Amino acid sequence: MPRSKAKLAFIKDKKERKNSFMKRNEWLKNKLKEVSILCSIEACMIMYSSYEPELVVWSEDNIAFQNVLNAFLTKSLMERRKFLLNQDSYFKERINKIK
Repeated sequence: MPRSKAKLAFIKDKKERKNSFMKRNEWLKNKLKEVSILCSIEACMIMYSSYEPELVVWSEDNIAFQNVLNAFLTKSLMERRKFLLNQDSYFKERINKIK
């Protein structure tokens, strides 16, 4: 049986919003782990959270994190920008695809 469509709306209750964020954060970590295992790649995640004072950094181990970060930093600025994605660039890309 298919899941019901998720309601995309701002969650007003702070506790519920934090719980939803934490669940999604765990889901992302799980998916990143699955992709890294299935594709035999090193992967890491750096996430900003308004619920925690520090950045959330996740990787299988510190060596893998260092390898991914060094590989990213050794690329030229133009190559790095291909991998960066924010909300503005995402929507511009989607609009261009639709056109």
